[in-house]
Amino acid sequence: MAKDFGKLAQDILRLVGGEQNVHSLVHCATRLRFVLKDRTKADKEALNQTAGVISVVESGGQFQVVIGNNVPKVYAEIMNIANIEAGNAKDLPKASVINRAIDFLAGSFTPMIGVMAGSGILKGVLAILSVAGWIDPQSGTYLVLDATASATFYFLPVFLAFSSSQKLKTSPYIAVGVATALLYPSLVEIASQGQGLVLFGFDVAVMTYTYSVIPILLAVWAQSYVQRFFEKIWHESVRNFFAPACTLAVVVPLTLLVIGPIGSGIGQALASALSWMMEVSPVLTGLFVGGIWQVLVIFGIHWSVVPIMINNMAVIGFDVIAPLTGAAVLGQAGATFAVFLKSRNKEIKSLAGSTAFSGVLGITEPLIYGITLRFKKPFIYGVVGGAIGGAVMTLSTVKCFAFGFSGLLLYPVLIGPESSLLSYSFGLATAFIVGCLLTYLFGYNDKMLPKSADNVEPTDTSANTVVHAIPLEKFSLISPLQGEVHKLTSIEDPMFSSEALGKGVAILPTKGELTSPVNGIVSSIFPTKHAYNIVSDDGLEILIHIGMDTVQLGGKYFEALVTDGEHISAGQLLGRFDIEAITQAGYSVMTPVIIANSERYLDVIVTTEPHIAQNEPLIKVLQTTTA
Repeated sequence: MAKDFGKLAQDILRLVGGEQNVHSLVHCATRLRFVLKDRTKADKEALNQTAGVISVVESGGQFQVVIGNNVPKVYAEIMNIANIEAGNAKDLPKASVINRAIDFLAGSFTPMIGVMAGSGILKGVLAILSVAGWIDPQSGTYLVLDATASATFYFLPVFLAFSSSQKLKTSPYIAVGVATALLYPSLVEIASQGQGLVLFGFDVAVMTYTYSVIPILLAVWAQSYVQRFFEKIWHESVRNFFAPACTLAVVVPLTLLVIGPIGSGIGQALASALSWMMEVSPVLTGLFVGGIWQVLVIFGIHWSVVPIMINNMAVIGFDVIAPLTGAAVLGQAGATFAVFLKSRNKEIKSLAGSTAFSGVLGITEPLIYGITLRFKKPFIYGVVGGAIGGAVMTLSTVKCFAFGFSGLLLYPVLIGPESSLLSYSFGLATAFIVGCLLTYLFGYNDKMLPKSADNVEPTDTSANTVVHAIPLEKFSLISPLQGEVHKLTSIEDPMFSSEALGKGVAILPTKGELTSPVNGIVSSIFPTKHAYNIVSDDGLEILIHIGMDTVQLGGKYFEALVTDGEHISAGQLLGRFDIEAITQAGYSVMTPVIIANSERYLDVIVTTEPHIAQNEPLIKVLQTTTA
């Protein structure tokens, strides 16, 4: 990390196009968040090569320069030398319609990924047991297990109503009321029997909304406006009762008469378009999807495709896009595995090995940001492998019957009529092998790493060399939070999960109190009180970042009880935060606890316990003792 923050500030300002190209600048705990007037004037490539810059990310209309623990110092230097508006998140220009739509879809589906994938795996396992003859489809056991696996998808509109309403900042309970009305047994029965229905003198296009996606998303979007209208016109003495009643009375009939048919029509059109693509050229479709998918993931655009996949399962009973994304995933995993095989750098080899394994299971963000995109050529060759693997996969039809993670974990939900597991396997193997071979031969060598002592090739030792044990010194951190312990590499934010900001652990807190993990000094508290930088008496630089993207709350629901420069003791209460309010506002409280200068130490060892209480041992940091 560069220590001349003034020079780093000058370099960054120059490479984003100068102060005249900056509309506004804010910063969170690790990133400078620029809003640029002209993106083309910024030199992203040069910024990525600048000492002191970890990475550059473009997301949500912001040009984000990832600095790490020292971002407040760099920000201060920039503001000293430039006349730039110091705005906040609320002052940023409104995102484009496309960006807002993608953000809405991502926010609606992300909280549901776990339960949808879990239900999909259960459906796949049940299909395996049934095909193998190990369970009778008429038995009570099968019926209960099938209900367990299928309920999430059957009542998918209810789940989507809740998550999408939180994203739109409208009442989730009214949204669920709308969704459950659409799934009311009498209406479902009328639709299944094809009977007519008249509502206020108008004929209703009766249809089944179970398993559907688009109608409820449109309905909740309409609800956000209708609810706001009624909350304005009703007096506060009766608002809490009459606004929900009026909203339900308007949105449910409106959905049955207008929104539902429109949403279903869109869904049918998307499904038909997919069928047309596969009929015209399955190979080109596989080549395109397998090649483009990971590019979409980087920019978050893949969330605009996920609803299409789920919609296909609801409309035609299966989807053929999801299997093709498996080829894209395995292409990147193969490229990462090649880096693991070829690198002699201990850190890179360890990161590549662990992330390649998670990639094979369908989790690609750590390997993309940690390895393939970092060195660029592996990412390109991974894309090539994914494209070729996708094309191979379409030689026979592969169908996905429930949502699941791309990669090996998708196998159970591919079992069904006219679905070739063999083609899926060949496609995955092709993608992995092509990505691996191309990267191994042309895409990576350790000369791509910056010069450092760690990258000097080791000299051979003779058989007569005496190896002495290296004395170790240990530093310990106690847990600053009470909650569930998660691997840092498993969380959603790529900058934390790739360990680019340092090694550590993540905690999902169950109690809204933060205490100090060490004796030391509070080097800085972020103005929004969601992030704390601490320097221990032993020299450890610790970053505690409460929640994901919680900088957007502007300090709401957070309280700091200490100040910058204050000396603190292990176990001392540092601050409080309202878990329920933060969650209801649509933000995760997953909290990384990071050793920001972990590169200086021999190893960072975290607890293996799944749950932890405050003041229990959390992290051990090892270094060699000095003479």
